[in-house]
Amino acid sequence: MIKKSIRIKSTSFREASDDSVFNQILGDEPFDMDDEDIEQEEEEQGPIEMFSEGELYVTEERVIIAYDESELTGMEGSHTQVRFERSHPGLVTMMRHGTVNTILVFEKGKRHICTYQTEYMPFEICVFTKEVRNTLLTDGRIELDYIVEIRGAQAERTQFTIEIFEN
Repeated sequence: MIKKSIRIKSTSFREASDDSVFNQILGDEPFDMDDEDIEQEEEEQGPIEMFSEGELYVTEERVIIAYDESELTGMEGSHTQVRFERSHPGLVTMMRHGTVNTILVFEKGKRHICTYQTEYMPFEICVFTKEVRNTLLTDGRIELDYIVEIRGAQAERTQFTIEIFEN
C-alpha cells in the first residue's frame, strides 16, 4: 500500500434544478435527463473553492482520498473519504462520518438513494450522476456532475471537482 500526504483542492458549482429525481424513481411523472431539460436558476453563483490537507491511499484494488471537513463546508467535525476501485474508476463513493454521516454513490447514468444523517435528523436524498471523469491516478482529478434532491425539496445540480497535489 502507498500512503501519501496530499493537498486537496475541491471546487463546487451548484445551481437549482426544477427536475425531481424522486418523481422519476416513484413513477409519478416522466423524466428525461438530457441536458436541455435541466433548468438553471437565473441567478447563478460562481464556483466555491476550498483547500485542505489529506492523505492518499493506493492499494492494488482501491484508491482512497481522506480528509477532515472544515468549518467552511458546514460539516466541521466530519471526516470524508472519496474512494473507488481501480478496476471501476467510474463508480466513485463519498463517505462522511462525524457530525454528518452519509455515503453518496456516483455512477454515470444511475440513481442512488442515500441517507444523510445530521445531528438533528436523518433524511433521504436521491443522487443522479450525469458524468464521472476519474483521472486521479494519471492527472490527479475526479470530476462529478450530479443532481441531488432531498425528498420534497428542490433538486440541485452540482459540478464537483477534487484535485490532489503532493506535499
